[in-house]
Amino acid sequence: MKKKVFWFIFLLSVVSICFTACGKKEEASNNEQIELQFWHFWSKDGGEDKFFKKRIAEFEEQNPHIKIVDSNIPVDDYMGTKLATAFASGEGPDIFVASPGTIGSFKTAGVLYSLDDIFSETVRADYSPASIEAVTDEKGQIIAVPTEQDLVALFYDIDLLAEQNIAPPTTWDELLTAAKKLTTNDRSGLTFEVNKGAFQNFLMMPFLWQQGSDYIVDGKSNLDSPEVIKALTFWREFIDNGSANIKPSRGAGDVGILGDDETALWIGGTVGIRALNDEYKDRNIGVVPLPKPDDDAKDVTVAGGWSFVVNNQSKHPKEAAEFIKYMFLDESGENSLKWNTEAKFSYSPRKSVVEKGEADYQQNLAKEITENIYGTERPESSLPSEVSDIIGDMIQDALFGSSPEEAAKKAHEKLTEFIADYEGDL
Repeated sequence: MKKKVFWFIFLLSVVSICFTACGKKEEASNNEQIELQFWHFWSKDGGEDKFFKKRIAEFEEQNPHIKIVDSNIPVDDYMGTKLATAFASGEGPDIFVASPGTIGSFKTAGVLYSLDDIFSETVRADYSPASIEAVTDEKGQIIAVPTEQDLVALFYDIDLLAEQNIAPPTTWDELLTAAKKLTTNDRSGLTFEVNKGAFQNFLMMPFLWQQGSDYIVDGKSNLDSPEVIKALTFWREFIDNGSANIKPSRGAGDVGILGDDETALWIGGTVGIRALNDEYKDRNIGVVPLPKPDDDAKDVTVAGGWSFVVNNQSKHPKEAAEFIKYMFLDESGENSLKWNTEAKFSYSPRKSVVEKGEADYQQNLAKEITENIYGTERPESSLPSEVSDIIGDMIQDALFGSSPEEAAKKAHEKLTEFIADYEGDL
């Protein structure tokens, strides 16, 4: 999620190419040998890749006429131009993954296949309404299978705070004070995403929602609102007081920044809990809900995560959809439980899965998340790539360029102009 997604605009001009190059959809008989390309970016050493390999072997055994070609793409390439280039040449994968921050661009480009048929009534009812709404297009079709909810929280080094007699921050002012006090020559006070991209836009969302606001309200730009300016000003203060980690040693979404003592406080996702429990189990790490503007503000966080989609121009979209169904839409929810608690750590958008995984969601740091943060989430907004780009420029300008007020004003004018000619969903 961490790189710009503006290149997806490119897809709009190449969909017609894909219609011709990908060929007509074909009905496969049980005797026909077909091949499905499945692209993702998870490390070959990670639990996710092991999960896929096991499901692929099981699926192929039950469907001997289908071969799943599992391609593990380096994340920088996957989030870069790899997909756009593949679609432009008519060689896009049959199955791939997309985040809420990028799925809007795929919808606009018309490359997502309807997955309504693979959701049974029982399974669909098991999903939270918000998670289904987030992957439903303007025609009312489900165009992705959401599999996880990565909740954003404030993680912190318990010992470092105790040494300075600092309580875990609950308000913006407390977070500013704590970050400044915890900053040393060798350690940043706070790490959050300072680089432009969908991940940065994602992290900003709850700071607007806490104020009852958003980037877009009633279909109109809200970027010059007092609430947006207040959130931008808040982030800018960490830059100005020197407590922000502006040159992290790795991606700001990597919890290892906290685990390796590069920062005292870290705003990131609950996906990092697996590493904290395993690789950094000797560290004394705590977690609390995101600090709020004041004590009266409402606790709210953002839920991100990857969804699985089928290329509308696949020669065998039905079979591709059936593979996704096999992986995540089983009636029992056992596969989803393994994905959310064994392959990785995340909260499932399926209610029954969270209930079955109660023991896992009550262990170590997960217990704090489950009891104090889970249930306050809103799904990440799905925005067109052009909108994401405008918002990304605004945040960068507010952090490192002109004042937050000027940055918001310029972005508001650009977004207003874009919306005037935009015909899709916002």
